[in-house]
Amino acid sequence: MDISKADEKLKFADYLLNRGEVEFLSAAMRHIVEASNIAVAVNFNLEDTNIARQIIGKKLSDGTKEEKEFCGSYLSLWKLATNPSPAKSDVQKSLVRVRAFAEYVRRKREFSASNIV
Repeated sequence: MDISKADEKLKFADYLLNRGEVEFLSAAMRHIVEASNIAVAVNFNLEDTNIARQIIGKKLSDGTKEEKEFCGSYLSLWKLATNPSPAKSDVQKSLVRVRAFAEYVRRKREFSASNIV
């Protein structure tokens, strides 16, 4: 799995969010949740994104500073994703948080790859 897939989801979520139409907010939120699942899977070298969110929450809470910070956001994403009409500000905040975590995962993987060589 590649972090670029999370980037694609985030770009599409950003597009939907910027359309300014309320009916697109829940679709944008779904893309954000999918991007967070991909980022978490890449971060923990998981083969699948279909892992119980409680297990992921535990792994994040036991991790690095960045992982711990994202833990609360990750669990909140799931709650927000079940809301059929989320607030635009909540979707925007979620997008920013997931984008930051995806960037952290990218830097972490690049650092690991550079240390192998």
